[in-house]
Amino acid sequence: MKKNHFITVAGFVISILLLYFSMKDIQFHEILITLKKTDYRLVLISMLFIFVAATLSAYKWSKITGNNVRLRETFVALFIGLFINNVLPARIGEIARGYVLSKKKGLSFTFAVSTVFVDRFFDLTGLLVITFLFFPKHSLPPRVSQAIYILIALLIVCIIMMIIMSKKNIANIIADKLTKIEKPLFIKFAKRIIEIQENLKRINSPLNLIFFVLISSIQWLAMSTALYFVILTLGISIKPFYIPFVCALLNMGLTVPSSPGYVGVYQFLLVYLLAIFNVPKSEGFTVSILYHATWYIPYNILGFLFLLKEHLKIKEIRSLEKRG
Repeated sequence: MKKNHFITVAGFVISILLLYFSMKDIQFHEILITLKKTDYRLVLISMLFIFVAATLSAYKWSKITGNNVRLRETFVALFIGLFINNVLPARIGEIARGYVLSKKKGLSFTFAVSTVFVDRFFDLTGLLVITFLFFPKHSLPPRVSQAIYILIALLIVCIIMMIIMSKKNIANIIADKLTKIEKPLFIKFAKRIIEIQENLKRINSPLNLIFFVLISSIQWLAMSTALYFVILTLGISIKPFYIPFVCALLNMGLTVPSSPGYVGVYQFLLVYLLAIFNVPKSEGFTVSILYHATWYIPYNILGFLFLLKEHLKIKEIRSLEKRG
């Protein structure tokens, strides 16, 4: 079985299992009771903050890319990538948005994709900063606390690796050694390292690093605010201070293989994380469905419209699996 096919099958299996565990022991009427308390006007506020987060993400990516790339260009490419991640397996949305940007700006495909990886690094950094700032130490099970400390250690390692990789001589040495292996995968990886180094070299000043981490942190705070309004909409009681922590862990957990659109994984993570703060399972599951819908639906509508606007076809996007 090919690697991508294996990941796809594993993703669907994981999604189905986690969706089952998310819904286990929940009575349908309990969900209906929660939904009856819903003030849907607040959902619109939630969607507004999601739009703000997406705009900040596109802005950050445009600044990382440089080359006179404008916000509206990264905004279009970002939403096409989000749409692809929601409808196609194998998580090729990141490759897709790099491909769209490369076509729009005449950049090399490898360079455009490398900017996506750097952008995602700052996304992870922002999530870890939010986790650290809103860490509710006294409310967490010991194993969860230990996992968070590991993630913070990972952040430090990532920052050190980023500084090392920004040095041209070190990147060249690593790329040369990989190229000598004479395997297509390693040669491709060597080219990617050089492209990433060129990106990091441009943004490696302390002020730039702080700027990108700050934008990323504000972006995730906007997503956290969107989650808060969904919880408020359903009339569920939880301290607002805990929401950014829940949102950060939720998004870090989405790295787990899943079906397109993170179905199952999204529900399981939110149900579990909210349960830590004494939110009943039925209410946590309802939050997961509503919050999921607040970004899933607009992302797909905008992404599909932008896909049509750019005259791209799904078949063309699927061919990127071989290039990624």
